[in-house]
Amino acid sequence: MLGAMTTVNPVSAERSQPTRRERAHAAAQAEILQAARRLLIEGGAERVTVRGIATEVGITAPGLYRYFSGREALLGELCSSLYDELADVLYEARDRDPDAPLKQRFLVTSFAFRKWALEHRPEFGLLFGAPIPGVLVDIHIDPDPAANRGMRFGQVWLELFAELWRQHPVPVPDADELDPRLREQLTEYHEQIGRIVPLGAVVLYLSCWIQLYGAVATEAFGHLNFALHDGDAEALFHDLMGELAAKLGLTH
Repeated sequence: MLGAMTTVNPVSAERSQPTRRERAHAAAQAEILQAARRLLIEGGAERVTVRGIATEVGITAPGLYRYFSGREALLGELCSSLYDELADVLYEARDRDPDAPLKQRFLVTSFAFRKWALEHRPEFGLLFGAPIPGVLVDIHIDPDPAANRGMRFGQVWLELFAELWRQHPVPVPDADELDPRLREQLTEYHEQIGRIVPLGAVVLYLSCWIQLYGAVATEAFGHLNFALHDGDAEALFHDLMGELAAKLGLTH
């Protein structure tokens, strides 16, 4: 009986492997996305066109539709792959030394986000700039992380914040003290994340994200060049993150 339970059907196992055609299709999609990223870096999202990508990879424009339904779908997949890349960078930074003080892990992760943004400004602009009409990247909670790669980026910060909250809870308003409009909007998200922190702490989490994103985006988009040589805001960013860490109750 045990042998029967553990026997693997070789036919089923063989069918679980991608076919040659499926591997070729996946390789072609990867090549197309690489070409799209090159065009993005060279000239921004406007440069990423079906015709331009087709020329890059050596196929006809109609031939590209065998791999993506259109420009919007292609850009959406490019966004998802970039979120994956960025999430990998942040997870590696955050978990490099799991025994390090929480303040250090928070700062290391924040600086990794800034570094990626400054080294990949066109890609950062695609992900965090003005949304492109028709390009949808779902970053809401999904039970299957593989089905929602954009959410992996948010999960890095959410998990870190939950850990911060467990170890260093700070005063936050009770749910009934929040503006009713804000409370109503956040209730669904609060449910999605499993109520891992109080509703008032979700407001703190969003406030911290706005400050972190604002600091990174202002520098990455060149909006500090008027005051700082070459727009280099590393020292200022360090001070801002120190203030944010104190706001989270991280004093050492």
